[in-house]
Amino acid sequence: MNIKPKALLFDMDGTLTDARKLITDDVVLALRETVIGTKRHLVTGSDILKVEEQIPTPLLLSLFDRVYTCNGTRVYNCNIDMDDENLPIEPELIHKVTLRDHYSEADLNHIMNTLLKIAANTHTKIKTGTFVEWRDSQINFSVLGRNCTTSQREDYVKWDKKSGERKKIVNQLREEFQGWGLSFRLGGQISIDVTREGWDKTYAFKNMLETPDQCVFFGDKICPDGNDLDIAMHCAYYHLVDDPADLILKLQNYK
Repeated sequence: MNIKPKALLFDMDGTLTDARKLITDDVVLALRETVIGTKRHLVTGSDILKVEEQIPTPLLLSLFDRVYTCNGTRVYNCNIDMDDENLPIEPELIHKVTLRDHYSEADLNHIMNTLLKIAANTHTKIKTGTFVEWRDSQINFSVLGRNCTTSQREDYVKWDKKSGERKKIVNQLREEFQGWGLSFRLGGQISIDVTREGWDKTYAFKNMLETPDQCVFFGDKICPDGNDLDIAMHCAYYHLVDDPADLILKLQNYK
């Protein structure tokens, strides 16, 4: 492989970490062994609070140059001088947008009420609560509910693969909100990301010093309706990752 990227871009759930789990020491070591001078950026659909649950703040600051949350619509600078006692030891928010700049409260309520009605009428056997999560620039929707246990999550993944439930819901939402300028993508293992068209992960490039042709992307949802597809197609090269162990193997090309 003759690609010498200026930046490596990483999805989080299913790529850097198992879903909703802490990053492992093996993944941390693999990241630190990447080529000196190559930037590392995290590009995720999660918000910063969920990121820091899986990648604790000190690691986040040391492993990445920038963190792009909510599909890149919130940007945090991590290139902070850890020896400067006058600086806060936390990622610095440098850019954000919100759905409220583009939709009225009535429209947003209609979107969320529609999602809740869908959750109430699905064939999913278990529902655990927190079906709709407001992320300012994104609405995260899960028919299972984000309060699920690991075993419930795993059972739903099997059910979703068999039934194609989330893909059917995405198609339903696209028809329901045709003309609204909304985007619906599969996110993680149990969710659907709802945001504005163009606010997919490629939005991160608006606030990135590197251009897409200088970047390599690693993600697990590089598939039709997956929230990694758009950014992967824009980069010079991409790697479809099965899990963190597979990521470690693929990073050997970038030492």
